[in-house]
Amino acid sequence: GPMTTVQDLGRSAFLDRGVPLSGALDPFACRVANLLVGNHEGAAVLEITVMGPTLEALAPADIALTGADMGMTINQALVRGWRTVRVNPGDIIRIPRAAQGCRAYLAVTGGIDVPLMMGSRSTFVRAKIGGVQGRGLIKGDILHRGAGSLLSRPRELTGEWIPQYAKEI
Repeated sequence: GPMTTVQDLGRSAFLDRGVPLSGALDPFACRVANLLVGNHEGAAVLEITVMGPTLEALAPADIALTGADMGMTINQALVRGWRTVRVNPGDIIRIPRAAQGCRAYLAVTGGIDVPLMMGSRSTFVRAKIGGVQGRGLIKGDILHRGAGSLLSRPRELTGEWIPQYAKEI
């Protein structure tokens, strides 16, 4: 995707020193994605803007896509958002583009494992800090996941709790 970054809930402890919060622009969707896969709500996720990436799973993991309705496929099979799905090595995850909303969040078992920078894993592109070398993801990046256990059964957020995102930005 044109702008997929690693985000968590941000770095609020440095606002008084001029360091912006960074973090997920839709904290609700970020938190829910993490809770669906069994992470703590502030674990690092991928924040996907307008159009998503194509990813290959290198290890077993539970994943969940929340936020904007981007439509996700795993090995070309459509997978609905706001629920967990298990991926295995070699599975191809495609997240095409937003039909409604602007940003989606992909959580993975254990969270995205990138170095902490001032207490956060969030990417702040203008300052080139956090995430993967302070930038959006590019083709060929390999992301590791943190320690975490696979779920014994899938989880799902029911429709009454899922926000409605507008088609217009």
